[in-house]
Amino acid sequence: METHLLTEEKRRVRRELKESSAGFSERYVAEASRAVCERVLQSREFQEAAVVFGYLSFRKEISVDAVLEAALRLGKIVAVPWIISRTEMKAARLVSLENLPLDRYGIRTAPEPVEPISPEALELMLVPGAGFSETGGRMGRGAGFYDRFLEETKGFSLGVTCDKLLWETIPMETHDQTMDALVTETKWILCAGA
Repeated sequence: METHLLTEEKRRVRRELKESSAGFSERYVAEASRAVCERVLQSREFQEAAVVFGYLSFRKEISVDAVLEAALRLGKIVAVPWIISRTEMKAARLVSLENLPLDRYGIRTAPEPVEPISPEALELMLVPGAGFSETGGRMGRGAGFYDRFLEETKGFSLGVTCDKLLWETIPMETHDQTMDALVTETKWILCAGA
């Protein structure tokens, strides 16, 4: 598919996915988040990882707070996104989920002074997205933070979503990063190439 047509298709799919998630009830998000976290906590990938990278959910994203709290309790190193410019994100160590400041986008973030964690040190990465395909394709929110960031990592990438945002296919460009596995409230899907 030509680049221009692919870009238009991605915009259309991203818009549809965002409209879909905007209609989620708080109850659905809470129940799906609980089920997703249980699946992650029971996984070998979580249990064996000494360094876990997660995200601090925003609006109607699936929350992985319970996973991050469990990782901290277990003595694992926990890292979360740290936005340093309009195009770049790094991993920052998180020692507590209490009293977190908001970043420029209104998303909870690690407090200052920030302790950076090397991307190569991350063993399990919980990755959000507007939506995913069953083969591990990810539709981001359009800024490209995760695609650039994941290029530098070597750990296991786990796309975190819900059944309603899991599509058969998602338009992908060469720079778009695919996931090693996906988790929803009802499924754990190991993707090709993992």
